[in-house]
Amino acid sequence: MVLKPLPKCQCTDENGNPCKELALTNSLFCANHQNCKPSPTNGYEPKYEPETFNNDPAVYKAINCYSYSMNVKDPGLINQCRANKGKDCRKLFHQPGALHGDRYALNTEKRRTCAVVEDLMKKDVPEIQKTTFDSICPKGMSKIALVVDKGEDYHYYRQDGDDEEMKAYLRNKGFVDRGVGLWSHKDGSNKVKRYDALKRPIFNPQTASRDYQWQGSDLNYEDFCGFYCVPRSKEVHLGQGGMRKAGGGKTRRQPAGLSWRDHHRRASRGRQTRRRS
Repeated sequence: MVLKPLPKCQCTDENGNPCKELALTNSLFCANHQNCKPSPTNGYEPKYEPETFNNDPAVYKAINCYSYSMNVKDPGLINQCRANKGKDCRKLFHQPGALHGDRYALNTEKRRTCAVVEDLMKKDVPEIQKTTFDSICPKGMSKIALVVDKGEDYHYYRQDGDDEEMKAYLRNKGFVDRGVGLWSHKDGSNKVKRYDALKRPIFNPQTASRDYQWQGSDLNYEDFCGFYCVPRSKEVHLGQGGMRKAGGGKTRRQPAGLSWRDHHRRASRGRQTRRRS
């Protein structure tokens, strides 16, 4: 059994590396980083509206972290999921590289790395620019972040616009009001949320908790790939993951979203692993 880790400070040190100190009670930061500066916003960040995803099973079951980070709510995927009565909608997920023509790019474990996922994402959306936590995206763009559990799974976060609802959320959770530019995400076919693996608000995806093993999951997104500016003032199109024939003529679905290992165990052993919430 993996013990629940203690929350670390969500600031970075003078060298830009995650702070290793523990966070104070009712704070996301250690004693030395109580004035940690948030990631700046430019007004093009998507508004945090979880009800538009979470209230309809056909929506939250068909939209994964990649779609959510790019602010893409594909009606085609949603309608297919609804027609299937919400069953097995994970096979409909958008996947990095699929729009570019490689619907099966991440079937191979050795390709599930930061470098490969980043390259596939940029081929899908060429306008994407790599950035930093402290930088401001150009007009018409806002930040997302990519992490990887190497060989297993990728995951995305997106920065939300600053609003009163976000500040109220923090206050209700008992945290000091630091609402500017916090982050949200959507893991696989689960609902949209704005907390990390320790159920704490996400001030910085690089320093937030991404280890879900204490919850019974196999996933620990140890590799932080980077921050990226993605288009917000124009419509983004993504590609749907596909299916390919495996040995013996059997059809094998492309693993999709949370998590590749979960998918493999369901398909090969006929049982589910515990999933993070």
